Amino acid sequence: MQNDDASARFLDISPYVARPANLQAPLSGDVHADVAIIGGGYTGLSTALALHDAGISAVVIERDFCGYGASGRNAGHLTPTICKDLPTAMMLFGRETAAKLARYADFCVESTEHMIRNYGIDCDYNQSGNIMSVIHAAQEKRLRAATEAAVALGAKMHFVEPGEMRERGMPRTFLCGAMEEAGGTLHTGKFVLGLREAALARGIRIYEQSAVEHIEERKPMRIITAGGTVTADRLVMATNAYSGEIGRPGDRISPLYITLFETAPLSEDQLEAIGGWKGREGIYTAHESMESYRLTAQRTIIGGSKDVQYFYDCAPYNHGGESDARKMSVIRAFRDRFPALGDLPVSHAWAGWCGFTLNFMPLVGSASDNPNYYYAIGFNGHGVAQATTMGTLMADLILRKPNPWHEIVCRKPAFTPPKPLRYLTIKALLAALNGLDRRIDRKANAITFGR
Repeated sequence: MQNDDASARFLDISPYVARPANLQAPLSGDVHADVAIIGGGYTGLSTALALHDAGISAVVIERDFCGYGASGRNAGHLTPTICKDLPTAMMLFGRETAAKLARYADFCVESTEHMIRNYGIDCDYNQSGNIMSVIHAAQEKRLRAATEAAVALGAKMHFVEPGEMRERGMPRTFLCGAMEEAGGTLHTGKFVLGLREAALARGIRIYEQSAVEHIEERKPMRIITAGGTVTADRLVMATNAYSGEIGRPGDRISPLYITLFETAPLSEDQLEAIGGWKGREGIYTAHESMESYRLTAQRTIIGGSKDVQYFYDCAPYNHGGESDARKMSVIRAFRDRFPALGDLPVSHAWAGWCGFTLNFMPLVGSASDNPNYYYAIGFNGHGVAQATTMGTLMADLILRKPNPWHEIVCRKPAFTPPKPLRYLTIKALLAALNGLDRRIDRKANAITFGR
């Protein structure tokens, strides 16, 4: 029996976060701090924690509640992926820089794992690694070559042959793949809310329900909300895809709208029907616009991405969620990848915003005309590891403390064309990539379903 996926609820927020019982009061009156941090996600909270450890007074200003944005909505893959992939990094930046990026990506995973342990966050972390998987033989040659190139640069990867895929009990649609050995999957809500609780436990001031209306870039800085102002010597913009609605360098970020879903829990028979998935490894597909899947600790499947959307005005708060699940190509893709689960309901769906940059690298540094204006945004879908690690890097940058990763991360932003040309460029790129993916899907479906 095939489910009616249109009946799946489309949520305004991820099912893995909820408005906290101890929601912090909005900013009221005039507040002073050494550093003002705008944004209460992975970047903002980790930066506040790192500054606190260094004895620096910081406040976090959050539009809704900490974790409301991408930090609480993503698919939950902790991965050492950086740039689009390492072959792309080598093409854009050269072999030496790509090798450094590979080491940095592994460091980001290790740093995030350390924070989970250090703050005692129970976030269902499964240190399983993630597999970039082939769904049709046409993808295999390129993925093998990319894996060999990544390994040559020092990445902790290996190619998973079909026999190993079956030994691992991976769902049978996924034929072979490239295993990222570092990282795994986690419960995004428990993780970001765990960072929030760690910050509150240390007395870090967090002002939720406090949308920033204006930033006065003077010395000291003044951040203005409807209820009050923060005066601070330094400012950190940690708002990722939402930055364009608040301040610079938001004009260098292209917000992409990504949809996700979660199924009902799998029965033992359903789990066995897809192979067992014993290690619960995270899965990406080797598409240009990839699909992602993971088996949660609750034995549900979370999937995401596929046919991402981009809007001309680049303003996330001007766009709401889908009205129902019928428009979601990622659910249709899930049905294609897991034909044995035709009777497994999709419980709900949701969406979030990804901060995309044209060179696939985050924007990290300080404004050229204002050295007290810092930013760390644009994680291109790899923010669980990179945004969480950013706290220490930003604290060291603010304190003028040497950090071996500053050289590789704090780079000149990629050229970003003006809005009309940017819109046409990105829409054309997405159309081309989606067209390539649909061709692969048709080939795969012809084998799986004879259509």
